[in-house]
Amino acid sequence: MPRILFVCPDNPKPSGGIKQIYRQVDVLNANGFNAHILHENNGFKCRWFDNNTPVVYSKPLFEAIKKLKPVTPSLKSKIKQQIKSVTASFKSNNDTALTEDDILVFPEVYGPRIATLYPGIRKVIYNQGAYQTFFGHGLDLNNLDTPYLSDDLLAVIVNSEDAQKYMKLAFPNLDVHRVHYGFNSKDFSIATDKKRQICFMPRRLRSDIIQVINILKFRGALEGWTIKPIENMSEAQVAECMKESAIFLSFNINEGFGMPPAEAMACGCVVVGYTGQGGNEIFNPEFSYPVTDRNVQEYVKTLEQVIKDYNVDDTPFKAKGQSASEFILKEYSMGVEQDDIVRTWKAITNN
Repeated sequence: MPRILFVCPDNPKPSGGIKQIYRQVDVLNANGFNAHILHENNGFKCRWFDNNTPVVYSKPLFEAIKKLKPVTPSLKSKIKQQIKSVTASFKSNNDTALTEDDILVFPEVYGPRIATLYPGIRKVIYNQGAYQTFFGHGLDLNNLDTPYLSDDLLAVIVNSEDAQKYMKLAFPNLDVHRVHYGFNSKDFSIATDKKRQICFMPRRLRSDIIQVINILKFRGALEGWTIKPIENMSEAQVAECMKESAIFLSFNINEGFGMPPAEAMACGCVVVGYTGQGGNEIFNPEFSYPVTDRNVQEYVKTLEQVIKDYNVDDTPFKAKGQSASEFILKEYSMGVEQDDIVRTWKAITNN
């Protein structure tokens, strides 16, 4: 059984993508595989959610990553920011030795030169952001460097139907596996006591958020309602905020899947907003209100009508929230995710 090493940045802040990497390692180990998180600095581990996930370390691998041509200035800055607060706190004196028997699993954010790292060691790309696949690529028609055509690449794992179609469009012969996200009903579940509160994630498309909220404010549409940005919260606090909120605003853009709207649906929120493409499969008009991406005027009109109708009679919206919660917790259960992970890795490792 090969050792499967999931390369993961030393990011101490909450990140749905990183939690999914940890989750996949846990599922693999529970089903007879030999999997580990691979962090940079000895002693680092994500602590913002409960886990007993095994971790190993490799300073040399991350030093090699840093020497790759920067993907984009903004992404390089993001990666630096993620590790800045922890680098000084840990010393890497317990590096794991990488061998040709290992499988390295890279996130897509490390860019087009992943394949140049440790040639001869088999690789998988866990692509949770399909629309970031070509960050770092230019317009040179003669430059065909990409890890997705590397002889070392075994497969790509994605997180939505849309992402699977995207990767197969770009690379028709690629071995692509889709793993559903799973949402734990113990954490994300419906609550009947809803406030007239609108919650949202303020990190994405802040310019659109400011426009939508301010237009509605000056139109008087938000009277009697409160808005609740979800920031600097633990996972439990996020779930609690969603449980007490009647409406969740999605500002996803070009997402592999987009976890927050699904979490909000699981908590019985009526979700209004952008699907971000990857979320098309969950934005059922029977219980949600999809808006054309980046169409601020449509967003305002849709949300204003939802608020007006909710003020008149909230009963239909509670029923929509119930339907949304049942849909997410059935179609994206922890069991579905586990089955997908095991099936995928059995196929990749030929077990």
